[in-house]
Amino acid sequence: MKKLITLVNTEWLKIKGLGLVYLALVMGLLIPFTGFLFQMYDPRLLTSEDLPYSVLEDGITGNLKAFCMFILLLYIVIAANRIAQTDHKNNGWQLMETQPISKFQLYFSKYLVLLILVFLCIASYIGFTILFSLSDYYIHPNDTKLFTFDTVWILKTFIRLCIAVLGIAALQLCVSVAFPGFIWAFLIGILGLIVNIFSLVQKITLPFCPYNSLYIFSKTPNIKSLNHFITYSEYLSIFWAIVFLTVGYFWYKGKGFKTSFLNHKKQFVFSTVFIIITTGAFFILQKPKSYTGKGTGVLVQGKIETDLKIDSVKIYSKDFHKKIGSAAVKNGVFLWETQQQLPFDQYSLEFGTKKIDIMMGSGDHFNFDIRCNAANIDYFLTSNRSAEQEYKNKEDGLGYELSYSIEHQKYNDDPPKFYELAQSDWEKNIDRLSHYTDSENNALSDEYLAYRKQLLAIQYLNEISNYRKMTSWDDPKFAAPKTFLNELNARITKPTILLSKNDDYLQYKLDQMLSEKERLSNPDSILFIKLNALPNTMDKDRLLTKHLVKSMELESDSISRNQLFDREIKLLNNNDYRKLSTSKLEQLNISQKGAQFPDLKFLDAQGKVHLLSEYRGKYVVIDLWATWCGPCKQIRPVFDTRSRQYRYYDNIQFISISLDESQPKWQNYLKTKPSKVPQFWLADAAEFMNRYKIQSIPRFIIIDPAGKIFNLNSPFPDEDNFVEILEKLKKY
Repeated sequence: MKKLITLVNTEWLKIKGLGLVYLALVMGLLIPFTGFLFQMYDPRLLTSEDLPYSVLEDGITGNLKAFCMFILLLYIVIAANRIAQTDHKNNGWQLMETQPISKFQLYFSKYLVLLILVFLCIASYIGFTILFSLSDYYIHPNDTKLFTFDTVWILKTFIRLCIAVLGIAALQLCVSVAFPGFIWAFLIGILGLIVNIFSLVQKITLPFCPYNSLYIFSKTPNIKSLNHFITYSEYLSIFWAIVFLTVGYFWYKGKGFKTSFLNHKKQFVFSTVFIIITTGAFFILQKPKSYTGKGTGVLVQGKIETDLKIDSVKIYSKDFHKKIGSAAVKNGVFLWETQQQLPFDQYSLEFGTKKIDIMMGSGDHFNFDIRCNAANIDYFLTSNRSAEQEYKNKEDGLGYELSYSIEHQKYNDDPPKFYELAQSDWEKNIDRLSHYTDSENNALSDEYLAYRKQLLAIQYLNEISNYRKMTSWDDPKFAAPKTFLNELNARITKPTILLSKNDDYLQYKLDQMLSEKERLSNPDSILFIKLNALPNTMDKDRLLTKHLVKSMELESDSISRNQLFDREIKLLNNNDYRKLSTSKLEQLNISQKGAQFPDLKFLDAQGKVHLLSEYRGKYVVIDLWATWCGPCKQIRPVFDTRSRQYRYYDNIQFISISLDESQPKWQNYLKTKPSKVPQFWLADAAEFMNRYKIQSIPRFIIIDPAGKIFNLNSPFPDEDNFVEILEKLKKY
């Protein structure tokens, strides 16, 4: 050990005049300084609806991808080359070999010096990021900026990044020692940089490339999203470090490839065994981790950081919004656990007006770290279902070439070319989906993978159907190849539970029930007849509900809609689907033009009670907004302008209704931003929004003089359609 320390000190002295220490500091400084300059000239716009965030955490993770994939990798290439070239030029290798030291210690000491320099570059990046984040915190103060110094988090991030570069450092030193010239080692390093750029653009992982460990690392730069502190990218890096330290040492020891590995039979056997062991180890390491559940229960826990009043979290099924369970929130912490069997399905975690969709089933566990306010929500999640949680928001889209050909009808006259492209695209998508893993190398569970493959098959079947509609249903030359069509249909022969409830699948099944001739006559009535003839199963109820709801939406008046509902609801056997259809009918009836609008009771800024009926006899243009809503505040001046524009028309009245939870916050806002439009605050805003399924604001509503709905979702005041509506109203 003493000899190794002495060698490290000696190697450090040899590189002292190369400027590598200063270069490490400068390259670590580069991105934080550039980001700081941008902030100085173009400060980040923060509003009251933005979530509070740690400037240190945001600064370090925000630029970590650019730093580790480009700057840090480039520094490793330069430093490894400079360290090796010093001895190549001055015959330092031969001089050191005359000393009573082993060649391994000599080679390993150079690797340690390289690591010290690389770690210094990483420390420089983190240190300067902290410095400039602190500067920005004081130069551009804002209530949403927090200067929280989480030492453990910073230390873990530093250690994780240090481990992630071990393999690349070993590879670059090996290459720099093997090739005396500077150019070859540099070109190989640049090739690694290009591979990472390719991975970034194509969003694919290449674990067989040692340089790709930095890309895998950068996919999840924040350790709060990881189940384990040291994970897949770090294990890959350690593996490649062992491999290339071994190869580099023997190459240096033998002074060449042939003399090191193939000079005699013993070396050849050793090389062969090494390749077999390395290949086997790599195969085991890169093999995706299969989904594993624990027991039959479910555990959902976490913490919530918010300024809202949240006393509990509730878990609901996604399809019928049935309550599965709830947990009290005490000191921002909640825990819900059940031992009951839960089918794998879509659920939602709801608290206040916020919700998070999750894929969940028996044996699963979830740990949330949630931050939210009235306007926004952000969270970190660790779970044994992490792959599903990451993938559930992804759209399995068609490839660019196929999408382009469909959009521009490129192959409408060339069916073989269209189907060749479609089949190739299908195979690529299936392969990508089959090999999908998250940043910790967790694979999708078999049940979820089967569902997404079936969903993908439905997408291609629908595109084939659309292609036939655009070309010809009757001409057999436009039909899809039987092998391709059979493969797609085979995927959905036994639909998973998730697929059987999917809207795209249900619509596809409905479309398949009609012939081309039936589509051109009276398809809705024919479908009802065919659906009613089906045996009483859950599948029938799903299809009938889907078609009934769609048909009710097409009806323009409540009388026809109610008659249709009364006729078909009797044929639904499942109570949940009956309730769903009934709820949809009520929603359509209360939301349609001419439906009676509730006589809302609200308060003005002085606390006086008012009723919407006070404006009876006028068209009332309502602006639904809140102080936490950025778009609402942006459109308010336009709304005020429209109000002034129509102030001389006695039959039109503009009012604003705030949906804020906090009345004082709304009142304080009006003191700083007064308006001549009457301002009111609605106490039971959540109940009102839920009744009319208002998911987002700003929302503009027009009520007629009789207190009935004229337009429940009016165009925005800055749109021409808004003016056109009011121009017609003023003439009445």
